[in-house]
Amino acid sequence: MDISLAPTPAEGDSIADILKEIGLEDVGAPGTTACLAMLNDSVKKGGLMASSSVGGLSGAFIPVSEDQGMISAAEKGHLTIEKLEAMTAVCSVGLDMVAIPGDTPVNTIAGIIADEAAIGLINEKTTACRLIPAYGMGVGQAVDYGGLLGKAPIMAVKVLSADVFFGRGGKIPAPVRSLTN
Repeated sequence: MDISLAPTPAEGDSIADILKEIGLEDVGAPGTTACLAMLNDSVKKGGLMASSSVGGLSGAFIPVSEDQGMISAAEKGHLTIEKLEAMTAVCSVGLDMVAIPGDTPVNTIAGIIADEAAIGLINEKTTACRLIPAYGMGVGQAVDYGGLLGKAPIMAVKVLSADVFFGRGGKIPAPVRSLTN
């Protein structure tokens, strides 16, 4: 049994609203990652007590376009890609249903994906990216997919370059597993 909390765009079906009930003014505030970690831990502990066969990802999913509270926080500028990335260190998946400007350079997208992969690798957890380059669109606009896919506000992406890093080629080596902190 997978006991994951998976939001929909419907009112009252939001992980972001749960985080606000824990005590945040809005998702993206300092403490957001800590609240999400506590929520995930509670979901897992409750599942372990309720069933002898809990599996799957079993935690909270934080897809931006599929969660009305996340959409609202992103539209207000409270929730940024950087804060989402930090949250993925403690949630069930990675950067999920995040719309970015359509003119975002390829190496910038590669850098975001590499950062997310590093979080998964170091934390020995499942992670992924569903980034949506919205061609012809920019920050402040939104892509509306309708239904369960919801509305994705176009989120700002840092304009700093990762070109030299990716131009070097190669791969990121496996981390050392001893000497952990």
